[in-house]
Amino acid sequence: MITSPRLRSFFLTILPVAAAFFTVTAQETNEEVFEYHVGEVNWLTGDGVNPGGFLFPSLYVQGAGGVFEPGASAEDFSTGHHDPQNEWGISDIHLHLDLDFNGVVTGSVTGFGAQAEDHVWEAELEEAYLHWHLNDTFSIGGGQFQNAFGFQSDLHTHAWAFVNQNLINGRLVNEGELITQGGEILVRTPGKGLITFGMGGIRSHAHDHAHGDEEHEEEGHDHEEEEHEEEGEHDHEEEEHHDEHGHEHFEIDDAAFQSWAFTSDYRFRFPFDDSLVGSASLGVGENGFGRNSTIYGFGFRKVWNGHDHGHGGPDFCTGAVMLQSEVIGRKVDARLEDGDEVTFDDYGFSNSLHYGISDRTTVSLRHDWVSAVELAELNDRHRLSAAFTAFVDPEQRVRARIQYDYTIDDTIGSEHVAWFQIQLQWGGIGGSHAGHGH
Repeated sequence: MITSPRLRSFFLTILPVAAAFFTVTAQETNEEVFEYHVGEVNWLTGDGVNPGGFLFPSLYVQGAGGVFEPGASAEDFSTGHHDPQNEWGISDIHLHLDLDFNGVVTGSVTGFGAQAEDHVWEAELEEAYLHWHLNDTFSIGGGQFQNAFGFQSDLHTHAWAFVNQNLINGRLVNEGELITQGGEILVRTPGKGLITFGMGGIRSHAHDHAHGDEEHEEEGHDHEEEEHEEEGEHDHEEEEHHDEHGHEHFEIDDAAFQSWAFTSDYRFRFPFDDSLVGSASLGVGENGFGRNSTIYGFGFRKVWNGHDHGHGGPDFCTGAVMLQSEVIGRKVDARLEDGDEVTFDDYGFSNSLHYGISDRTTVSLRHDWVSAVELAELNDRHRLSAAFTAFVDPEQRVRARIQYDYTIDDTIGSEHVAWFQIQLQWGGIGGSHAGHGH
């Protein structure tokens, strides 16, 4: 039962709009389908824009807004760098410049911009790499790239099926972005399989480790300094405070790769069912504790009545169904503040089901779970999500999404969150497979 007046008001406002929108878009299968003709250039939408015949630009702009329980905010539910950070705003901007020199040399340069917390703008170079395709089997490359690890980690936000990152990727795979500065080896196997080896330095995001409890302690210490003039008495009270409430601080972000990593990812189709795709991944690298973390994952994706493009997911035609399940875990060699070495395990899963109501509308369900980490005082967390996604124009370049999250965590209790997202696309290939030349 939804008890928050803000959430109730949101749904009472948005549901009639969604119902009317669903009625219109569900009828689109009887309308004339937009067709793209090779060789035509449309500068308004970006169709066919390819300067020099080897440069393929595309731009994606996403805005998102949320309605939360009283006292909660967007950052409380953010588990990744690209999750919405504000109650409303531009959640991300992606500019892709994809390169293709006759299929022999390919690559991409990707810039990212967004409004971080408090609507502060930030920008960064996300990818810049080249691949040299030696033959139909082997390719080598290098630069800065999103390392392949499972179904989700190398997808840009415009290819996500939900507004926010999967919990397992946000917790276990460097906030869902395993950005590597180094080299790649790609090996295509019989049966449309692909093995990717990535190696090099890891670019990690800077974190503000000031937590609420620490801030309160600092305020308390300042207050004690004002009240007590004698240094000895002040030190004595600090010791008592530490004895009552103190424990060694353990930062879970340090469990991620922060120096170097070597990863392997195998994406393959099962020989008995071409619509069933499997994924197996393994990685090892140095973490923020100066020791090693080992991460592993496996999953499968099954598509009925659709066309699985293998990398970016299925093209959701009317009646298409996709079931995707993925498990990720890691073994972390950590070090406490006093120098003691410890090892802990961390793991979780993400299951999702997607149904194509029409050629332009999709409904999706997701169940995320991540395990507890006692050292970091993290409880296990469940999240149930339901999303309705629709393209509002025939060219499928304007996408709207409504999403509802129900999070269960002993620390925060049960929380309801509602999201609305709008995406504008210029260039690339419009539609549910969100294609650019990557």
